[in-house]
Amino acid sequence: MKKLMLCAVSVLAMFTLVACGMTPEEPANNKQKDSTKVVKDDTVKNQEVKLTKKVRGTELTVEHIKQTIIKKKKHLELKFSLTNHSSTDQGVGANDFRIEADDGKTYRIDGTKVNFGDVIAPHETLTGSAYFVIPEKTKSINVVYQPEEKVEAAWKINLE
Repeated sequence: MKKLMLCAVSVLAMFTLVACGMTPEEPANNKQKDSTKVVKDDTVKNQEVKLTKKVRGTELTVEHIKQTIIKKKKHLELKFSLTNHSSTDQGVGANDFRIEADDGKTYRIDGTKVNFGDVIAPHETLTGSAYFVIPEKTKSINVVYQPEEKVEAAWKINLE
């Protein structure tokens, strides 16, 4: 019995040490090369927009856009503030939004990021971000809110 307990404690200790240990993200000799590349390839632009539309008792506001250029793609983070002014719960998620870019194409949310989505209780506010990846050369976008078949709101935004 003592051997079994000792074995169990040893295995638990190994898992704890492995889980809490540091893992090297990249080799030390390549660190300098990669860090200069990140600075060169990534540029970040922030843009305050504060554009609001009211749909079915919910006030939808695009508050801020963060643009990051990575590998010739523009990664957008659109920060939303959604206030439910109705007397019933309203479900809203990032998947209800899409971007129509000036190249004529439609772009859906980036599913590799954590996008917002939840039920908003009456007289409550939900804030969160929706992430999109679009071509680097895009200068203007239409942010479209279409939770079902019909487009319910759209914002024309010129990217800085």
